Amino acid sequence: MMKHQFVPFDAMRKRAAEAVDALPPAPAGLSKIWLVRNLHGRLRICVGNECEADREIREFLRDAAVRLHEVLGVRSHEPEQGVLFVGDQLLDSLEQGGQPLRPGSRFYLADRLVAGTDWWTVAPSSEVPGRPQRFTLYSVKGGVGRSTTAAILAWDLARRGRRVLVLDLDLESPGLSPVMLERERRPEFGVTDWFVEDLVGQGDRVLERMAAAPAWARDFEGAVHIVPAHGRNPGEYLAKLGRVYLGFGQEEWTARLKRLLQTLEKRHDPEVVLIESRSGLHDIAAATVTDLGAEVLLFGTDSESAWDGYRILFRHWQELGLARDIRERLWTVSALTPEFNTGSYLARFRLRAWELFQEYLYDELAAGEGAESNAFSFGETDDDAPHHPLPIHWNRGLAAGASLLDIAGLPTGSAYGAFLERFHARFPPRPSAAGKLR
Repeated sequence: MMKHQFVPFDAMRKRAAEAVDALPPAPAGLSKIWLVRNLHGRLRICVGNECEADREIREFLRDAAVRLHEVLGVRSHEPEQGVLFVGDQLLDSLEQGGQPLRPGSRFYLADRLVAGTDWWTVAPSSEVPGRPQRFTLYSVKGGVGRSTTAAILAWDLARRGRRVLVLDLDLESPGLSPVMLERERRPEFGVTDWFVEDLVGQGDRVLERMAAAPAWARDFEGAVHIVPAHGRNPGEYLAKLGRVYLGFGQEEWTARLKRLLQTLEKRHDPEVVLIESRSGLHDIAAATVTDLGAEVLLFGTDSESAWDGYRILFRHWQELGLARDIRERLWTVSALTPEFNTGSYLARFRLRAWELFQEYLYDELAAGEGAESNAFSFGETDDDAPHHPLPIHWNRGLAAGASLLDIAGLPTGSAYGAFLERFHARFPPRPSAAGKLR
């Protein structure tokens, strides 16, 4: 038995690209050749069934399989099993997440994953006239105040006359309902209930009973509707949670999430939608960051673990050619900004954020190219840049455990003043509400 050299997973893409670059030109009938990496991390060539009858194509693919096996070893299949001729259904599924090995290459890499597939595409922006503007509150690490921020931002926008819909999609760690709604005001059902009932065709039966308004919003010119992760009685929450992420027929979970969100938007007619995402790099977080067309608030602290998590994500977007699709929708948030040495802390935070964006998401400027170019790039101190942090200051009155049932009595100004100013510019008060703000 031939002993192959060790090929780590991270070397597969580069070695596969070098291997196919060395092949002769592909026959004209091969417009796209899929290299499918299975759940075990082994590569196989896939093309449409119609190619099997073409001798020239078969010989080319056989040579490609041999070459790939030579450079990838156990990271590929034996040449005799290295090529699959497949139907349109599988080819269509590969189109959803595949990316060319190199720009202009006919060879595309597609991963068959248990999780992680939603990080491979970026949906178009939701900022379309007549539609609500969506904002996802996301972080790679938890405990950075996303729930508190969602509540305070909803409160501020509503008192300025805006209609706001808030969704708690942090289903593994739900937090919005307990801090924003008195128990008697919590709705009967929540997001998990809809996903479970929708599996048996009963989703519409819970829609009208899964949103509620907090008491503090009843006298505002605007309105707030909160859709919690679960209803006032969680019931068999863990059993439901185990079924939430299932597809329904031919409809994947992400498509179901979009359908739920669109239905809720039609029912409540918001101008702004705030989505609290699950933290971390799981597929479920990816859906809220990349698939809903939302602008994304990236919460973080100046810690190595936070920067490392964002580095993984940014590098992934860069390698898949997705940087242009996502970068203009990103807002950086300095969460839990400390009370002391605030200026130096924010300067350091901004520098590290800028270095990360510059390395992975900004365009590289040629020598002498400046701000007048069309390149998407910013200087470190540019206030309008995605990397420029919106500060949220740590405040004793808003520390963990603070009740948000009476937001007006909390020190929101000192903690959120600079953060809210960005939204004030974007959403000025309605004339009917402006006088009450003075």
